[in-house]
Amino acid sequence: MLAAGMSLSACGGAAEAAGNAGTPSTSRSTSAAESTMPSPASEAGGYEGWWNATPANGNLAGFRQETVSVNTRTNTVVDAFSRKTNDAGRPTLISDVPYTVVPDPSWPADSVIIIDTTTNKVIESFRVDLDGDPIR
Repeated sequence: MLAAGMSLSACGGAAEAAGNAGTPSTSRSTSAAESTMPSPASEAGGYEGWWNATPANGNLAGFRQETVSVNTRTNTVVDAFSRKTNDAGRPTLISDVPYTVVPDPSWPADSVIIIDTTTNKVIESFRVDLDGDPIR
């Protein structure tokens, strides 16, 4: 889907880019009526946002190559993104991105954090409910 000069693709689905630059979404096809409410991450196939975006022009300079999503309630990896895997036409499985979680007390509680595996830095975070749905 193309919008605002950017196409989002990852984790087995697509999401809208227009107006959602800083808002994570879960990836699944939805009707217009459903699109305002994200589905649980387990049903959706993962989280999508700027960290796993692909520009419409294909220029990937400066874009993240690999990330993991960690639930700070459980300190477990709940989603992963590998540009190399996705570019090969496969959705990224958590097992495709080996990552050992080392909990950090500075991480926000009751959230999902996105970690760039190249730098091991938290690049995004958002609060989630018990099902893993982003709280808006």
